Amino acid sequence: MTHTRQALDGLKAIVRHLPREASKLPGKPESAKVVEALRASELAIAEPSEAALERVRSRLIEASNKGDFSKSRSDLRDAAWLLWADDRPLAGLPGLLQAVWLQAHKSNATARALIESWLRAFSQAGEAIAREGVSIRQYLILRSNPRMESWRHLDQKIELFSAQRGPRNLAVWVIAGPEPVCEILLETGFADPLRGAGGYIRAVQRELLSIAPAALTKPDANEALRRIFEFLAPDGVLRFDEPDARGEMARGLLQPWLRQGEEPEEATRRQIQNFLLDHLGDPRLRAQRWHEAGEAAANLMRRWLTRASLRAFFNLISEYALDSHWRYREAFWAACIEKSPQVEAWLALGSRIHASARGVEDLKGAYARLEGASGDKAALLLRVKNTVFCEWSHSGALRAWPTDWPSAPILGRSSYSRASLMSQSLPFPASRKYGSRGTADGGGLHHHGSDQSRWQGSAAELLQRRAQISLSSIDWTPR
Repeated sequence: MTHTRQALDGLKAIVRHLPREASKLPGKPESAKVVEALRASELAIAEPSEAALERVRSRLIEASNKGDFSKSRSDLRDAAWLLWADDRPLAGLPGLLQAVWLQAHKSNATARALIESWLRAFSQAGEAIAREGVSIRQYLILRSNPRMESWRHLDQKIELFSAQRGPRNLAVWVIAGPEPVCEILLETGFADPLRGAGGYIRAVQRELLSIAPAALTKPDANEALRRIFEFLAPDGVLRFDEPDARGEMARGLLQPWLRQGEEPEEATRRQIQNFLLDHLGDPRLRAQRWHEAGEAAANLMRRWLTRASLRAFFNLISEYALDSHWRYREAFWAACIEKSPQVEAWLALGSRIHASARGVEDLKGAYARLEGASGDKAALLLRVKNTVFCEWSHSGALRAWPTDWPSAPILGRSSYSRASLMSQSLPFPASRKYGSRGTADGGGLHHHGSDQSRWQGSAAELLQRRAQISLSSIDWTPR
C-alpha cells in the first residue's frame, strides 16, 4: 500500500505540472513519465527477515562446501541480500556469485533482488560493488525485459549503475534539473523509503554536498538551496541524521565561506543558517551535534549567529534606548567580531524587548529573560576567548570578567538577574593614545566620549591584553 500511495502522490504531483494546452507538451508524453515512475515505485521489494536470512546463509554455505547450488533456487534469490551485507558478506563464497547471476538471467525475481540489494548496500569505496555495477549494466543491455525497462532507461540517462559516475550524475540532476526534486526521486525510484535511505542515495548526498559550494556562489543560489534542502530533508526531516552525515552536510553548505572575510548574500546566509539551526541546533548550545562538522564550520556558524545577535540587540534597543551613542557600541563590537572568529554572543532582554524578540527570525529563540530590570532594558553578553563582556542598553556601563571567575556570566542560560550582570568587574586600562583614563574600581566602563574614541580606546586595550585582538579607531568608527 505504501508504494501504491507514493505512486499516486507522484501522479498528482505530475498532473499539477501538466501544460494546459496539448500543443505545448514536450516530446516525451507526461503519461510515459507517469508509467515509468509507477514502474520504478513497484520495483521496490522487501528484504527477508533477519532470521530467514540466517537460515539462507547456513544453507548457502553448505551448498558451497558441496560445490552444488542446483537445489538452491529460492536461496539464490535471497542470497542477493547477503552478498554485500555489513556483517559477514557472502560475495566471496566460492561459486555463489556466479550461481546468483546464472539464475538472475532466468529469473526476474532474482535479478530484481540483486539490483535492490546493490542499491541499498552501495558504497563507492567498494571494488566489489563497482564490479557488480558493471555486471548489472551488461545484464540490462543483454536482457530485453519490460520489468527492467525503468532501470535500463535510467542507466542510459545518468549511468545509474556506474559506481563512480551514477551518484554524481543524479546529484547534478537534483540540483540543476528542470523537474521538481520530488519528480526526479519518483522517476528514479528513490522516493521509496527503503531506497531513499540506502547506500546509493547516501552516495548521491555526498556528491550533492561536494558540488553544492559551486552552486551556492552562483546568481541562482537560492533556487539551488531550495532544491538541496528538499533532498537533504524531505518533509522537513533529515534523510540521514547520523553524526558523520550531519558533519558532511554542515561542511558542504558552509564551505564557500570558511575562509574568513568572504560572506554570502544575506538571503543565502539566512536560509543556510536557519536550516542548520533547525536540524543541527545552535552550536553554542548543542556543540556535540556539530562535532563532526569540524571546528572551522562550527566557528563560522557561531560567527553568523553572533552577528545576528549583535544586529538584533541594537535593532531592538534602538526602539527603547535613550542613549544616542548606541551606534558607536554596535560599530565597536562588530569590529571585534570581524577580527576574531572566537566571539560568541547571547542576549538578556527585559520583558518588553523579550516580547519583541519573538518576531526576530535570526534569533531563533537564542536569548534570555533579564530579571530585576525594567522591561525596556537589555544586555548583550559576549565571550571573547577567555573573557566575558556585558554591554548594556541605555546608560549602563560595560563590564568584563575572566571566564574562570565564579561571578562571570555563563552564556546560553534562559534568564539572568540584573545583579548577576553588574557584579565586580575587571578594571579597564587607560589608553594614552585615545585619552581614556579607563576605570580601576571594577564598577565598569561608562561610554563617555564615544565620538572621540575614549571608552573604545580603553575597551580595545583590554581586548588586546586579554584576547590579543588589535582594534583601532579605523575599525570601530561607524560607517
